[in-house]
Amino acid sequence: MSLRIKAVVDKFVQELQEALDADIQDRIMKDREMQSYIEEREREVAEREAAWKADLSRREVSTDYPFLSNFTSFYFFFMTDNMFHTRS
Repeated sequence: MSLRIKAVVDKFVQELQEALDADIQDRIMKDREMQSYIEEREREVAEREAAWKADLSRREVSTDYPFLSNFTSFYFFFMTDNMFHTRS
């Protein structure tokens, strides 16, 4: 009888250990997924911040030197218009 009880207890302990190991592995995978998600969001935020800063910088230049924005538009128009006309 004692051996049967020991066998049942050993089997229970083994199944409990397997369930615990599976739970630990599941938590590790969830932590990795969460870390990847956080890193991706941080990259997106950094990209948005860089774009925002670049836009802000362009706006500051156009308010400090308003003639530059008109000049840039004129230059772009002039250069693209002349690209299609060849001089003889």
